[in-house]
Amino acid sequence: MSLKGVSTMVIIFPAIFTVIFFYYSGKNKARKGISWAFIGLFGYVLAFSLGMAVIGETFISIFIALATVYLTHVQLTRNALKNRKNS
Repeated sequence: MSLKGVSTMVIIFPAIFTVIFFYYSGKNKARKGISWAFIGLFGYVLAFSLGMAVIGETFISIFIALATVYLTHVQLTRNALKNRKNS
């Protein structure tokens, strides 16, 4: 396996984990698993792309993307709990 293949896997595995994590969280908290998974994947790709464009370092961009996704998940969870209380 070439170094390029390993680098691609390092980028894709967190994205796959993000989609799975957001899907199950959305299913458990708001019954909107697919939309949460799409939001998580879109956030990861956008943050990773911006990190690569500005910084140019793969691992730092992955960290930025995961931190952004974590903050997005926190906000989605807060909104889901707020909507559940109001219902």
